[in-house]
Amino acid sequence: MNLFDIVNRKDRALKVEAGQVETTRGSGSRAFLGIALGAGARFRLLDAHEFTALHRYPRVPNWAVYAAGDPAQKPDLIVKLEASDGRSHLLYPSPGTTWPDNAISLDWPAWIGFAPGFDLVIENRGGTACELATTRLFNPRLNLRPLLQGDGIEVGPGTNPFVKTDANTSVRYVEAAPIETWVSNYGKSLDAENLKDLWASYIIGDAVTLDIISDGSLDFIFSSHVFEHLNNPIQVLENWSGKLKAGGFVAAVIPDLRYCFDLRQPPSDPSDWIEEYASQADELSLAKYEKWCRYTAPYATPDSLIERNYSIHAHYYTSDTIIELAKVVQKRGWYDRMFLNASPNNKDFGIALRRSAQ
Repeated sequence: MNLFDIVNRKDRALKVEAGQVETTRGSGSRAFLGIALGAGARFRLLDAHEFTALHRYPRVPNWAVYAAGDPAQKPDLIVKLEASDGRSHLLYPSPGTTWPDNAISLDWPAWIGFAPGFDLVIENRGGTACELATTRLFNPRLNLRPLLQGDGIEVGPGTNPFVKTDANTSVRYVEAAPIETWVSNYGKSLDAENLKDLWASYIIGDAVTLDIISDGSLDFIFSSHVFEHLNNPIQVLENWSGKLKAGGFVAAVIPDLRYCFDLRQPPSDPSDWIEEYASQADELSLAKYEKWCRYTAPYATPDSLIERNYSIHAHYYTSDTIIELAKVVQKRGWYDRMFLNASPNNKDFGIALRRSAQ
């Protein structure tokens, strides 16, 4: 569970009951994202049973706790669950259990699987501040970059493209509308000196079909936080494979639903993707908007989102389920190998697929 993101976004589950709770970043040998709890601080995560990351009751959440300013000191932190039927249980520390490197383990009772719901309570009972590290500093784009050589495109970069043209790379940027319109809609400025030289590299086209791109002409297709917005992902990957040279790469950075604002969303599964591919479903259905509102944005309505042309997520992925999608397209012969780049509790992951040599 990505506590850094929950506190940073002030997720609706967050209720600070005492003291100071804020985000923090470690550095050096302890490079992490996490939260800082002042002496006596306590917060509650309401209806934590809704979090997809907790549906398997993880014993090892990949958290570590440190005394602020003195990593050698042992903080007095507790993690407790409080069920809606009145029962409670101390998850951490667990009597008689010690873990190295200040790591936290959670001792889930079997009865919690049958309780109607629960909150998580995290409290610093010590007299000094402590830090709860929940995510190692990790950027999945960096390990994908060496694959992005030759002629390629970046799909949907907005005003912040990741791939830049250099001695080994020539890149164009695909957007759905003229960049002037896109920038106007999102309140950006065309006058930014660091972007002015890039505008000539933008082209207007459809992200799903890439019909403005010649077949078999690209060495790579890259996207960041775009793929999850696209309906019919099998069709998308079929279309994109056709634009690649043999041995070319599709590389994407995709949010992991468990560790971002989609943390309550059920993951998409192969039956969803296969049904859309069979029916050639190109447009987002009303059910997709209803699902977004139910789990991610209960303050919104499908009609309001459609009226605003708001770009919701069409599918919800984890670093596990994306492997299932990769297997589907590999079985169809469009791609032959894949690379997955993920880290526990990180808000996104990277994946690369290599086009088969056909």
